[in-house]
Amino acid sequence: MKRSFNTICIAIFLLVVGIFFYQTILLGKLPVPTDSLVGLYHPFRDLYAQTNPRGVPYKNFLITDPVRQQIPWRKIAMDQWKQGKLPIWNPYTFSGTSLIANIQAAVFYPFNVLFLIFDFSIAWTILIILQPILAGIFLFFYLRNKDIHPVASLFGAIAWSFSGFTIAWLTWGTIVHVALWLPLCLLSIDKMAELKPHKYTLLWLMVGTLSFVMQVFAGHMQIALYVVMVTVAYGLWRFRTMHPFLIAEICIFLFITSIAWVPLLRFVMASGRVGEVDSWLKEGWFLPWQHLVQFIVPDFFGNPATLNYWGVWNYGEFIGYIGIVPLLFAIVFHKEDRDRFFWLLIGFVSLFFALPTPLTKLFYQLHIPVISWLQPTRLMVLIDFSLVMLAVFGFDAWIKKKRASWLPVVGLVGIFVALWIFSITHRFFVSDEAVRMGLVVAKRNMIFPTAILFVSLAVLFVSSLVKKKRQVLFLFCMVILVGITAFDLLRFGWKFTPFTPREYFFPETKTLSFLRQQEKPFRVMSTDKRLLPPNVSAYYGIETIEGYDPLMSSRYEELVAAIARGKADIAPPFGFNRIITLDNPDSPLLRLFNVRYILSLRDIDFPFLKKVFQEGETRVYEYTLALPRAFLVSEVRWVTNKQEAINGVFDRAFDPAKTAIVEKSTISPSVFPIELAKGKTTMIFYTESNLVIETEIDREGFLVVAQSYSPDWHAKIGSTPLPIFRTNYHFMGLLVPRGRNRIEFSL
Repeated sequence: MKRSFNTICIAIFLLVVGIFFYQTILLGKLPVPTDSLVGLYHPFRDLYAQTNPRGVPYKNFLITDPVRQQIPWRKIAMDQWKQGKLPIWNPYTFSGTSLIANIQAAVFYPFNVLFLIFDFSIAWTILIILQPILAGIFLFFYLRNKDIHPVASLFGAIAWSFSGFTIAWLTWGTIVHVALWLPLCLLSIDKMAELKPHKYTLLWLMVGTLSFVMQVFAGHMQIALYVVMVTVAYGLWRFRTMHPFLIAEICIFLFITSIAWVPLLRFVMASGRVGEVDSWLKEGWFLPWQHLVQFIVPDFFGNPATLNYWGVWNYGEFIGYIGIVPLLFAIVFHKEDRDRFFWLLIGFVSLFFALPTPLTKLFYQLHIPVISWLQPTRLMVLIDFSLVMLAVFGFDAWIKKKRASWLPVVGLVGIFVALWIFSITHRFFVSDEAVRMGLVVAKRNMIFPTAILFVSLAVLFVSSLVKKKRQVLFLFCMVILVGITAFDLLRFGWKFTPFTPREYFFPETKTLSFLRQQEKPFRVMSTDKRLLPPNVSAYYGIETIEGYDPLMSSRYEELVAAIARGKADIAPPFGFNRIITLDNPDSPLLRLFNVRYILSLRDIDFPFLKKVFQEGETRVYEYTLALPRAFLVSEVRWVTNKQEAINGVFDRAFDPAKTAIVEKSTISPSVFPIELAKGKTTMIFYTESNLVIETEIDREGFLVVAQSYSPDWHAKIGSTPLPIFRTNYHFMGLLVPRGRNRIEFSL
């Protein structure tokens, strides 16, 4: 009977998931925000200009990161896997950057096998749909193992799978994939704590270790860090000591995932993220106190999908809504086992550190490594999970007719009443017109949660009158509350989540086709933020100097900032906010980047620009001053530090076609020839992680390669290694011998 009841509950849960994704299942639409790509950016707007002269309508302007980051990164990683290569390098953004160190590319996530089986858009859709399915099923079995009633377990699965945290990050395809493994980690710990040492203990040790590993490989280190910390805390709570099983899990986990986090740590230390000291001062870094109201009225401050959001930026970071019914049961007070106290403690601590309290600010004021780099609003993953766990315990206690105090519910009703009074009477004491207009939105958006609250209270009141003999009526009340929860959360999720036609998924345009047909290697530059956004070109295999990533080389950031300023100034702050763009084609230093084509939305009149293509408003200009990816120079100027290097490239006498600014290394400049050769250079072979360049010179020469410098790059002629120097502030250079040589660069 228990198994059949479990099967029915799982089937109901899968039905709820299916209903949420009905537009995908029945209409073929994708749960991917590509409507923002074709609706906001050229040349995609040009593609649809005839049918949508004012632009393609888009549902949610807040959700652009999946199409500007996660999807392009996963695409280039999978393209390299399909070629039988380890995805190490991303040549398409920032003039080349590490891909293996980009944890959000999820290079090693086992579910990447989907991309080897299906078309990319279908595989990505399956990846998105798997998130609520696995999150709910894993939680269901974890709760059933704790002898939670099947209906209460179903209740928890729905609340967690469609909680504010999950819906906010659903389309990213990474963050929720990290969090969904948490219940399976907890289940493995419970099993190891319950079972006597035998073969099943080893099995659950493997399950727990696999769950740990999947969190890191899924694609978001900060969420993985939180989830792993809570899992370890839970293990200590259950075992009451640092159990050998837990130690074994952690050691195996660290060893396996080192392939991901070791390159990440190396790259972090070379990025500008380490030097950031004032990010925490930005509005929205912490969860604003007033946004606590979103736990009970998710759209009190409006919603970006309805273009009426008037709260602090941004909505997705602050939404912790788990549904009115789950919230009711989460705050019910009753005597419970140690697990309830554990999740109450985790939820309280997480919420405390997410809020802008003096203690939480102290961590950032002291610039404590790692902690001071992490945005505390991401603790919402633990806040929501803790609330769901408390809700499940409360719902289970209600089903089992355990004694409880419903006094906190009176307080919740009082909050709703206070919000209504405030929203109705605000015109008498609020003078700010923007706030007054916002409160009109708030009043409208309180109607539905208020209705849900009082309908739920009515059902609870009816259930309290039901005698034990009338279990069918009580079961009906249970089903009604689960149904209300599903309806509440699905409505909330549909409002925020876009479902888009498949043809919007990174469509081919004439401009992109033109650029893809040109002989490689070369880079592209955009002069307008509305034009081919950073990283998107990577999906099409087009290299750019732009990029969008929380982690980027500090050297590249400094160089682009200095060029934007027009002087040798590399002092932070730079003002890029994780997005590197360089919109001035007139800079003489643009030649350093191997830019051959410049995109613009307006006519540009420079003698060195030749218009070669136009699609709608998008113009493509050939940059006639472009230098090749690799070339020989006749002079080397040695410098000892990066300030001298930036001074050198900004020297008016500096000609990048003739001179290289090279930073000293272990090799003394005295071993270099006084006169360098100029000769023939040919690109023989070029891929993401390999270059073969042939030089033919009558004496030693210095080869400049317009590729981002990284210690991961190696060069050799035959079996003889060649040292690579940091050249022209951020790029690569090396001394090549006389004669005809093939120089192989590899990672």
